[in-house]
Amino acid sequence: MKKVIAAVLTAACMTTAAYADGDISVYMNGEKMSFEQQPIIQNDSTLVPFRTIFEKLNMTVQWFERERRVTAQKEGKSITLFIDSPVMYVNDDSVELNTPAIIYNDYTLVPLRAVAEAASAQVDWDGSSRTVTIITNEEDSKNWGKEVLELTNNERVSRGLDPLKWDDSLAALAEAHCSDMINRGFFAHNTPEGATPFDRMKNAGIDYMAAGENIAAGQYSPEAVVKAWMNSSGHRANILNPEFEYLGTAAVWGGKYGIYWAQEFARFK
Repeated sequence: MKKVIAAVLTAACMTTAAYADGDISVYMNGEKMSFEQQPIIQNDSTLVPFRTIFEKLNMTVQWFERERRVTAQKEGKSITLFIDSPVMYVNDDSVELNTPAIIYNDYTLVPLRAVAEAASAQVDWDGSSRTVTIITNEEDSKNWGKEVLELTNNERVSRGLDPLKWDDSLAALAEAHCSDMINRGFFAHNTPEGATPFDRMKNAGIDYMAAGENIAAGQYSPEAVVKAWMNSSGHRANILNPEFEYLGTAAVWGGKYGIYWAQEFARFK
Protein backbone atom coordinates (compact mmCIF):
# COMPACT_ATOMS: atom_id res chain seq x y z
CA MET A 1 0.00 0.00 0.00
CA LYS A 2 2.92 2.34 0.47
CA LYS A 3 4.76 4.09 -2.27
CA VAL A 4 7.33 6.85 -2.40
CA ILE A 5 9.18 8.64 -5.14
CA ALA A 6 11.74 11.41 -5.05
CA ALA A 7 14.04 13.39 -7.26
CA VAL A 8 16.66 15.96 -6.40
CA LEU A 9 15.43 18.92 -8.37
CA THR A 10 17.73 21.91 -8.32
CA ALA A 11 17.12 25.04 -10.28
CA ALA A 12 18.58 24.05 -12.51
CA CYS A 13 -28.16 -15.17 -0.05
CA MET A 14 -27.13 -13.72 -3.22
CA THR A 15 -28.98 -11.73 -5.79
CA THR A 16 -25.80 -11.10 -7.77
CA ALA A 17 -22.33 -12.59 -7.83
CA ALA A 18 -20.40 -12.34 -4.59
CA TYR A 19 -16.65 -12.63 -4.15
CA ALA A 20 -15.11 -14.00 -0.97
CA ASP A 21 -12.13 -15.97 0.37
CA GLY A 22 -9.52 -13.25 0.29
CA ASP A 23 -10.50 -11.48 -2.92
CA ILE A 24 -11.06 -8.15 -1.13
CA SER A 25 -8.62 -6.30 1.14
CA VAL A 26 -9.71 -3.68 3.70
CA TYR A 27 -7.29 -1.19 5.26
CA MET A 28 -8.17 1.19 8.07
CA ASN A 29 -5.70 3.99 8.76
CA GLY A 30 -3.01 1.99 6.97
CA GLU A 31 -3.58 -1.28 8.87
CA LYS A 32 -4.94 -4.29 7.04
CA MET A 33 -8.04 -5.67 8.71
CA SER A 34 -8.69 -9.38 9.19
CA PHE A 35 -12.14 -10.96 9.27
CA GLU A 36 -13.35 -14.40 10.34
CA GLN A 37 -15.70 -14.23 7.37
CA GLN A 38 -14.02 -12.65 4.35
CA PRO A 39 -15.70 -9.58 2.78
CA ILE A 40 -18.05 -10.20 -0.11
CA ILE A 41 -19.50 -8.03 -2.86
CA GLN A 42 -23.22 -7.89 -3.50
CA ASN A 43 -24.98 -5.37 -5.72
CA ASP A 44 -21.65 -3.53 -6.13
CA SER A 45 -21.37 -3.07 -2.34
CA THR A 46 -18.71 -4.58 -0.08
CA LEU A 47 -20.17 -6.30 2.97
CA VAL A 48 -18.18 -7.25 6.08
CA PRO A 49 -18.91 -8.80 9.49
CA PHE A 50 -20.66 -6.20 11.60
CA ARG A 51 -18.85 -6.67 14.89
CA THR A 52 -15.35 -6.42 13.42
CA ILE A 53 -15.97 -3.20 11.49
CA PHE A 54 -17.92 -1.42 14.24
CA GLU A 55 -15.43 -2.31 16.96
CA LYS A 56 -12.58 -1.14 14.71
CA LEU A 57 -14.48 2.14 14.41
CA ASN A 58 -14.42 2.28 18.24
CA MET A 59 -18.17 1.80 18.50
CA THR A 60 -20.07 -0.29 21.04
CA VAL A 61 -22.09 -2.87 19.14
CA GLN A 62 -25.15 -4.95 20.04
CA TRP A 63 -27.07 -7.70 18.25
CA PHE A 64 -30.78 -8.17 18.93
CA GLU A 65 -31.74 -11.66 17.77
CA ARG A 66 -35.53 -11.31 18.01
CA GLU A 67 -35.56 -8.10 15.95
CA ARG A 68 -32.65 -9.18 13.73
CA ARG A 69 -31.17 -5.77 14.46
CA VAL A 70 -27.61 -4.44 14.76
CA THR A 71 -26.97 -1.24 16.69
CA ALA A 72 -23.61 0.52 17.13
CA GLN A 73 -23.08 3.57 19.32
CA LYS A 74 -20.35 6.08 20.05
CA GLU A 75 -20.31 9.63 21.45
CA GLY A 76 -23.87 10.59 20.67
CA LYS A 77 -24.07 8.70 17.35
CA SER A 78 -26.20 5.61 16.89
CA ILE A 79 -26.26 3.43 13.76
CA THR A 80 -28.99 0.82 13.38
CA LEU A 81 -29.51 -1.77 10.65
CA PHE A 82 -32.13 -4.52 10.29
CA ILE A 83 -31.34 -7.69 8.40
CA ASP A 84 -32.66 -7.51 4.80
CA SER A 85 -33.92 -3.95 5.29
CA PRO A 86 -32.90 -1.36 2.67
CA VAL A 87 -32.93 1.40 5.30
CA MET A 88 -30.26 2.27 7.86
CA TYR A 89 -30.92 4.63 10.76
CA VAL A 90 -28.29 7.15 11.87
CA ASN A 91 -29.66 8.66 15.07
CA ASP A 92 -33.12 9.82 13.95
CA ASP A 93 -32.32 9.98 10.23
CA SER A 94 -33.08 7.21 7.76
CA VAL A 95 -30.57 6.37 5.02
CA GLU A 96 -31.43 4.36 1.90
CA LEU A 97 -29.02 1.48 1.31
CA ASN A 98 -27.91 0.05 -2.02
CA THR A 99 -27.52 -3.30 -0.27
CA PRO A 100 -29.03 -4.25 3.11
CA ALA A 101 -27.38 -6.10 5.96
CA ILE A 102 -27.61 -9.86 5.40
CA ILE A 103 -26.90 -13.22 7.02
CA TYR A 104 -24.16 -15.05 5.08
CA ASN A 105 -22.50 -18.29 6.23
CA ASP A 106 -24.04 -17.65 9.68
CA TYR A 107 -22.33 -14.24 9.87
CA THR A 108 -24.15 -10.91 9.96
CA LEU A 109 -22.66 -8.72 7.23
CA VAL A 110 -23.21 -4.99 6.82
CA PRO A 111 -22.48 -2.65 3.89
CA LEU A 112 -19.00 -1.32 4.59
CA ARG A 113 -19.12 2.09 2.90
CA ALA A 114 -22.51 2.98 4.33
CA VAL A 115 -21.66 2.19 7.94
CA ALA A 116 -18.13 3.66 7.80
CA GLU A 117 -19.32 6.93 6.28
CA ALA A 118 -22.16 7.05 8.83
CA ALA A 119 -19.40 6.86 11.47
CA SER A 120 -17.74 9.91 9.83
CA ALA A 121 -14.94 7.94 8.16
CA GLN A 122 -13.74 8.39 4.58
CA VAL A 123 -13.95 5.35 2.31
CA ASP A 124 -12.20 4.73 -1.01
CA TRP A 125 -12.39 1.72 -3.34
CA ASP A 126 -9.67 0.70 -5.78
CA GLY A 127 -11.21 -1.69 -8.28
CA SER A 128 -7.92 -2.77 -9.85
CA SER A 129 -6.54 -4.15 -6.58
CA ARG A 130 -9.96 -4.81 -5.01
CA THR A 131 -8.95 -2.78 -1.96
CA VAL A 132 -11.07 -0.70 0.40
CA THR A 133 -9.27 2.11 2.25
CA ILE A 134 -10.91 3.63 5.33
CA ILE A 135 -9.64 6.80 6.99
CA THR A 136 -10.95 7.79 10.41
CA ASN A 137 -8.46 10.48 11.49
CA GLU A 138 -8.78 13.04 8.70
CA GLU A 139 -9.64 15.82 11.13
CA ASP A 140 -6.43 15.16 13.07
CA SER A 141 -4.34 15.68 9.93
CA LYS A 142 -4.99 19.40 9.41
CA ASN A 143 -1.67 20.37 10.99
CA TRP A 144 0.37 17.52 9.59
CA GLY A 145 2.21 19.81 7.18
CA LYS A 146 3.70 21.76 10.08
CA GLU A 147 4.50 18.51 11.89
CA VAL A 148 6.42 17.31 8.83
CA LEU A 149 8.32 20.61 8.84
CA GLU A 150 9.30 20.05 12.48
CA LEU A 151 10.40 16.46 11.84
CA THR A 152 12.32 17.53 8.74
CA ASN A 153 14.10 20.23 10.70
CA ASN A 154 14.99 17.73 13.43
CA GLU A 155 16.84 15.72 10.79
CA ARG A 156 18.60 18.82 9.47
CA VAL A 157 19.59 20.33 12.81
CA SER A 158 20.95 17.02 14.07
CA ARG A 159 23.37 17.14 11.15
CA GLY A 160 24.42 20.75 11.65
CA LEU A 161 22.14 22.23 8.95
CA ASP A 162 19.95 25.29 9.32
CA PRO A 163 16.23 24.60 9.85
CA LEU A 164 13.84 25.30 7.01
CA LYS A 165 11.16 28.00 7.25
CA TRP A 166 7.52 27.43 6.41
CA ASP A 167 6.13 29.01 3.25
CA ASP A 168 2.41 29.14 2.47
CA SER A 169 2.90 29.38 -1.29
CA LEU A 170 4.95 26.18 -1.33
CA ALA A 171 2.38 24.46 0.90
CA ALA A 172 -0.41 25.46 -1.49
CA LEU A 173 1.62 24.07 -4.40
CA ALA A 174 2.14 20.79 -2.51
CA GLU A 175 -1.57 20.50 -1.74
CA ALA A 176 -2.52 21.22 -5.35
CA HIS A 177 -0.19 18.52 -6.66
CA CYS A 178 -1.49 15.94 -4.17
CA SER A 179 -5.08 16.74 -5.13
CA ASP A 180 -4.22 16.54 -8.82
CA MET A 181 -2.62 13.10 -8.38
CA ILE A 182 -5.71 11.87 -6.52
CA ASN A 183 -8.25 13.36 -8.91
CA ARG A 184 -6.52 12.15 -12.07
CA GLY A 185 -5.17 8.87 -10.78
CA PHE A 186 -1.42 9.27 -11.29
CA PHE A 187 1.59 9.25 -8.99
CA ALA A 188 4.57 11.16 -10.34
CA HIS A 189 6.46 14.43 -10.13
CA ASN A 190 5.36 15.36 -13.65
CA THR A 191 1.70 15.78 -14.55
CA PRO A 192 0.15 13.73 -17.37
CA GLU A 193 0.75 16.77 -19.63
CA GLY A 194 4.43 16.74 -18.71
CA ALA A 195 4.50 19.76 -16.37
CA THR A 196 7.46 19.39 -14.02
CA PRO A 197 7.69 20.67 -10.43
CA PHE A 198 9.74 23.54 -11.87
CA ASP A 199 6.90 24.34 -14.28
CA ARG A 200 4.32 24.24 -11.52
CA MET A 201 6.38 26.56 -9.34
CA LYS A 202 6.82 29.05 -12.15
CA ASN A 203 3.13 28.88 -13.04
CA ALA A 204 2.32 29.65 -9.39
CA GLY A 205 4.53 32.74 -9.52
CA ILE A 206 7.22 31.28 -7.27
CA ASP A 207 10.62 32.81 -8.17
CA TYR A 208 13.34 30.49 -6.94
CA MET A 209 17.10 29.99 -7.15
CA ALA A 210 16.98 26.34 -6.11
CA ALA A 211 14.03 23.99 -5.70
CA GLY A 212 13.14 20.39 -5.03
CA GLU A 213 10.20 18.10 -4.45
CA ASN A 214 9.47 14.89 -2.54
CA ILE A 215 6.22 12.99 -2.96
CA ALA A 216 4.88 9.92 -1.19
CA ALA A 217 1.65 7.95 -0.78
CA GLY A 218 0.25 5.50 1.74
CA GLN A 219 1.97 6.71 4.94
CA TYR A 220 -0.61 7.47 7.63
CA SER A 221 1.36 9.80 9.89
CA PRO A 222 4.00 12.55 9.63
CA GLU A 223 6.48 10.29 11.42
CA ALA A 224 5.92 7.47 8.91
CA VAL A 225 6.35 9.63 5.83
CA VAL A 226 9.49 11.39 7.08
CA LYS A 227 10.98 8.03 8.03
CA ALA A 228 10.22 6.70 4.55
CA TRP A 229 11.82 9.73 2.91
CA MET A 230 14.90 9.52 5.12
CA ASN A 231 15.31 5.85 4.19
CA SER A 232 15.55 6.77 0.50
CA SER A 233 18.66 8.48 -0.85
CA GLY A 234 16.76 10.80 -3.19
CA HIS A 235 14.34 11.97 -0.54
CA ARG A 236 17.06 12.33 2.04
CA ALA A 237 19.14 14.43 -0.35
CA ASN A 238 16.30 16.94 -0.62
CA ILE A 239 15.64 17.00 3.13
CA LEU A 240 19.33 17.56 3.89
CA ASN A 241 20.12 19.90 1.01
CA PRO A 242 21.89 22.97 2.49
CA GLU A 243 20.80 25.08 -0.48
CA PHE A 244 17.15 25.06 0.56
CA GLU A 245 15.71 27.65 2.97
CA TYR A 246 11.92 27.20 2.72
CA LEU A 247 9.49 24.29 2.80
CA GLY A 248 5.80 23.74 2.22
CA THR A 249 4.21 20.33 2.88
CA ALA A 250 0.73 18.93 2.35
CA ALA A 251 -1.13 15.69 3.08
CA VAL A 252 -4.35 15.03 1.16
CA TRP A 253 -6.66 12.06 1.78
CA GLY A 254 -8.08 9.95 -1.02
CA GLY A 255 -7.06 8.07 -4.12
CA LYS A 256 -5.60 4.61 -4.63
CA TYR A 257 -3.19 4.82 -1.68
CA GLY A 258 -5.53 6.55 0.78
CA ILE A 259 -3.27 9.54 1.44
CA TYR A 260 -0.81 11.51 -0.71
CA TRP A 261 2.07 13.72 0.47
CA ALA A 262 4.24 16.36 -1.13
CA GLN A 263 7.15 18.49 0.07
CA GLU A 264 8.16 21.55 -1.94
CA PHE A 265 11.62 22.96 -1.15
CA ALA A 266 13.05 26.26 -2.34
CA ARG A 267 15.60 29.01 -1.99
CA PHE A 268 13.96 32.18 -3.27
CA LYS A 269 15.63 34.82 -5.40
